[in-house]
Amino acid sequence: MPLETLALGAVFVATMSFTPGPANLSLLSVGASLGLGRALPYLLGIWLGGFFVIVAGALGLGALLVTLPEVFLALKIFGFAYICWLAWKLALAGFGGRPHEVAPSFWAGILLHPANPKAYVQTLMVFTAFVAPEAPYAPQAVALVAISMVLMMMATSLWGLGGDAIRLFVRDARVMRVIAVSASLFMVVSVGVALAV
Repeated sequence: MPLETLALGAVFVATMSFTPGPANLSLLSVGASLGLGRALPYLLGIWLGGFFVIVAGALGLGALLVTLPEVFLALKIFGFAYICWLAWKLALAGFGGRPHEVAPSFWAGILLHPANPKAYVQTLMVFTAFVAPEAPYAPQAVALVAISMVLMMMATSLWGLGGDAIRLFVRDARVMRVIAVSASLFMVVSVGVALAV
């Protein structure tokens, strides 16, 4: 695999991984209300769910979904509904609604990436645009899976730590409420925009 293709793929994955999305924004919110340490099972679930989507993309699920528009539409509707529900829960938890007593579960984390249609679009791009057709596919796919996982794990951890920083330094409940509601709205908008494309 040409190094320039791998580097471009890494830049694309980094851009997608570090920008606001449902996983990052939910970890920001949970980190701000509870601290990332108490949300580790949720974070591990997000990583495992992300791994499933990345491997599915490497195996061609993204390309298959594009050829089955009815199935992809159903996934989009279900995924958007789940993201809206999660955003609502995160907006309320710890910011004027019923506070988090415990972080979202490991299982809620596992569901997050598979319910996010944007994740399938991203993996479809990674495993089509950044694969050199003249080179064997398997080694390229393994390299792209590894890059995607490392960058996703770094990004989600940093967003959760950003929530920790907010929790430690922001004491005004009104500011925290604005942060929580904004993060939740951005979650919904980021998926909504991806669905509209």
